Amino acid sequence: MHPCLCVDEILRLVFRCVEGRSTLCALARTCRTFNEPAMDLIWETLTAMEPILQHLSSASLVEKRAESYFALSCPLSDDDWSIIRRLSSRVRRLHLFLQKNVPLHDDIYNDVPQWFRLFTSPPDQSFLFPNLRALSFEVDGYLDAKGIEDTHAETFQAVIRLFHLLLRPRLSALRFEIPNSFYAHLDISSIPALCPNLHALSIGGPSLNCFGDSIPDEAMFLFSRVVSGLCHLEVVRCCATSWELLSSLAQVKGLRRLWVFLPYRLGRGPQHRCGNMFPQLHTLDIQAESLASCTELFRWASFDKITHIYIDCSFPIDDDDSVQTLLEMSSLISSQCKHLEFLWIFSSFFRGDEIPAAWPRPMLETYQAFRQLRVIALQTSLCLTLADNDFEDMVKAWPHLEVFHLFQDGILRPPVHLTLRGVTALLYHCPKLKHFTLMFDATHVPAPLSNSALVRNTAVRYMGVYTSPVSESRDVAAYLSTIMPYLKVIGIEAGGGYGPEWFWICTRHQHRPAIRMDMLPMALYRLVVTGTENDGGPQVVFGREWCWKSRRDWD
Repeated sequence: MHPCLCVDEILRLVFRCVEGRSTLCALARTCRTFNEPAMDLIWETLTAMEPILQHLSSASLVEKRAESYFALSCPLSDDDWSIIRRLSSRVRRLHLFLQKNVPLHDDIYNDVPQWFRLFTSPPDQSFLFPNLRALSFEVDGYLDAKGIEDTHAETFQAVIRLFHLLLRPRLSALRFEIPNSFYAHLDISSIPALCPNLHALSIGGPSLNCFGDSIPDEAMFLFSRVVSGLCHLEVVRCCATSWELLSSLAQVKGLRRLWVFLPYRLGRGPQHRCGNMFPQLHTLDIQAESLASCTELFRWASFDKITHIYIDCSFPIDDDDSVQTLLEMSSLISSQCKHLEFLWIFSSFFRGDEIPAAWPRPMLETYQAFRQLRVIALQTSLCLTLADNDFEDMVKAWPHLEVFHLFQDGILRPPVHLTLRGVTALLYHCPKLKHFTLMFDATHVPAPLSNSALVRNTAVRYMGVYTSPVSESRDVAAYLSTIMPYLKVIGIEAGGGYGPEWFWICTRHQHRPAIRMDMLPMALYRLVVTGTENDGGPQVVFGREWCWKSRRDWD
């Protein structure tokens, strides 16, 4: 064996490039030199407790109907706890998802697995994951404490006890999603004292908002008073937002990414700003029930360092004037966020709204001074009435644009004013463009642009067309091949018309792009942010390495 492979640090770097747990297991069995670094990587991330259980002498696999689970034949012995400490000490990232156990008999479920209560009473805290760095702790809503009978009270207390056991001083990432009624017995205001080195924090999850549940106001108020003490905090995701919490987070000097859920009745913000707010915040993601709540946030806070804004108000509770509120919010963003590079807004309007002329230009023109913009995306249920000249005047302001989406929501056959000439202008003025979505008329080849005899954008890979009209013309196919020679995918609306015609165009295009139907805006967002269309969940916010939405994401 080469001498360099005897150096532990080199082996660990090499083994981190290995894909697949089975390969790491084979390396661990190769020799003593390989065993330790390979075993550390095998156990570095744990997605369930079963891998530890199967090493215990008192544990056995029980088959019941179509289910299988581990059960303990006797209480944990000293040898069992030694095994638990040895294995759990290797774990750096842990996800626990506590849910209803397998059925005992017809329609009757146990509360949690039998082994769970025993794990929550170690001889001392060092026996259970002493070197943990990232924790994701999720409790099924069916284990809500309000529904736990006296006979199951021990389980409820065990859940609380385990959560506190896992809060370590060296913990750098913490995510927890726990049913509402647990918070009466769970002191989340102690987190800053127990985990002073947190860099990433996620509180609550989508289920809180989807089912009308939320973290109690009193618990969040107490937490809001101490969260500013987390001086290392860089990333926060919170599904229970209040002005008190926002005011505290605004004082966290190192905060760089913030994801918040804004309820419909957030209320008017404090009249006076509290000093230098969000001094290092670069990324702001908002899930909102109302555009008015978003507007109040931008009216209250200062976001002068922001480069990335994502706003999802797809299912708003009735705003008085959605269009006017959106325009006001855009004006506030453009006046504050002078370094903006990424703008993505999902919004829906009501039929009573008065549509401005040449929509969405009244909104987008407020950003024409932002020449550094790389991403612009707007989803609206309003008809897009841009004409070629208006469109060209607008896009020439963004020479660094890489993504440009004007999503059409809910209208399959709106009137189309934009033509291939407008698309050509977009490709000419934005040479770095990779993805775009537009409604345009592609039935005729336009005359050459006055400022260029030939447009050839080699960066474009995706073109979304929805129900754009197109003709089965060799001239059109040749023209699209010329201006976008490396086009890979054309996205169309399923059942919306012109599908066969676009398929015909693809077969004549020199790169033969694939047809994708119903390419959802969220999939395109994930493609831009994470490089994949798959459901990223919280990893869109936190990055690939640490946050996991549910147990199946770990398997």
